[in-house]
Amino acid sequence: MGIVAGVIIILISIAHNVYGEKKQMPELKKITNDSIMIGSLRIMIFQGGILLFAVGIIQVLVSAEIIKLPGISAYFPIGIVLINFITSLIIAGFIHREVFKVTIPQFVVFLIIIVMQFLSLD
Repeated sequence: MGIVAGVIIILISIAHNVYGEKKQMPELKKITNDSIMIGSLRIMIFQGGILLFAVGIIQVLVSAEIIKLPGISAYFPIGIVLINFITSLIIAGFIHREVFKVTIPQFVVFLIIIVMQFLSLD
């Protein structure tokens, strides 16, 4: 289960970056040509995507027993995904409810990933 969770996280990280560049960046550029705003969004898109990619790789390597995370570090991959999930849930649920409606499938997928990560812990 851990390997599947890791692969899904990697796929989501790629989708995160592609969607950001292909959908969000062009939409923002229609609204503003402020290079600081555009650069800030691009940085956030890739920070999130690359962080998820790294977590996915670590999840796969740990689950395939290629690397070992001893002690509390074994909880870092699931902890990072949980922090991402909870932050998104709070913002979408309480501040931008219009976003929540379109991200429900994403929350379901992340909930499945979290369950799979939890079940793959030793």
